[in-house]
Amino acid sequence: MATYRKSEKNGKIKLTEITPEEAVEIIDKGAPYKVEEKEEVTDKAAKEAQLLGSTKEAIQLRMAEIKGELLLRKAELKGHIDTIKATESAKEKAGKHLAVFGAAYLCLCVLGFLISMSLMTPEAIGIAATLITLVVTQLASILKTVVDTKEPKDPVELMSDIVHKTLGGDEGKN
Repeated sequence: MATYRKSEKNGKIKLTEITPEEAVEIIDKGAPYKVEEKEEVTDKAAKEAQLLGSTKEAIQLRMAEIKGELLLRKAELKGHIDTIKATESAKEKAGKHLAVFGAAYLCLCVLGFLISMSLMTPEAIGIAATLITLVVTQLASILKTVVDTKEPKDPVELMSDIVHKTLGGDEGKN
């Protein structure tokens, strides 16, 4: 198998065959990128500086490591958030939604009533006021039941609460 040397002149690449002796000399000489071995260094920063040969490259390498760590951490946290959202109950979602928009719904009903009062005859205002009062009261009670309804506890927690209450009650009697 023949070995070739690459040379470039005027933008043209030319391959010329080299002798085995020339190939051995090139191999013995070593590659231009070969790092000479020096004394053993145990400090990470010193090793980076020795391998890279410049502080700028060491800083760029460390910045790339930090960016990679941050991206990994961000992906982990996003996964945790997605897991929490996926396991969230309908009651929790409704409670959060109503905490943000519940007052707006009630205000919208009252505002609609006030605007419609200008279009009604004086006899119909009393009936409309009664109806809007019922609607707002019912809506408020529905919102309250969604937010205030307690979820069932874990049976272990229930037993623990009963034991603590029993022990607490017995201590008070003695």
